[in-house]
Amino acid sequence: MAISDVVVGNLTTLFLVAIAATRAYGMAVGRSFSGTCVLVLSTLAVGVVLIVSIGWDISRKARSAVIARDHSYEMCRGGICWHGVAVKSPASQVRFRLPQHGN
Repeated sequence: MAISDVVVGNLTTLFLVAIAATRAYGMAVGRSFSGTCVLVLSTLAVGVVLIVSIGWDISRKARSAVIARDHSYEMCRGGICWHGVAVKSPASQVRFRLPQHGN
C-alpha cells in the first residue's frame, strides 16, 4: 500500500490532530486563535502532508522503474516474450504440450 493511500485514508484523523496541535500551541504561548485561523492552519498542514506523501510515492515509483529498466531481462521464443524473467528462471522453462490424437 502506498504512503499516500494511508494518508488519504486517515485525513479526518490528521485534521483532528492538526486542530488539536494548533489549539495546544495557542494555549502554550498564551494566544487564542480564531476558528477560521485554526481551520486554515490545519488545512495547510494536512495539504502539505498529502503533497509530500504523493511526492514520496511518485519518486519511489520512478526510482523502482529506473532500477528495473537497468536490470531487466527479455527472452523471446516462438513469438512469446517473457519480460523481466531471467533466462534461468523456472517460469521461462514452462512448456505446454497438446495431447496427440490418433485419427
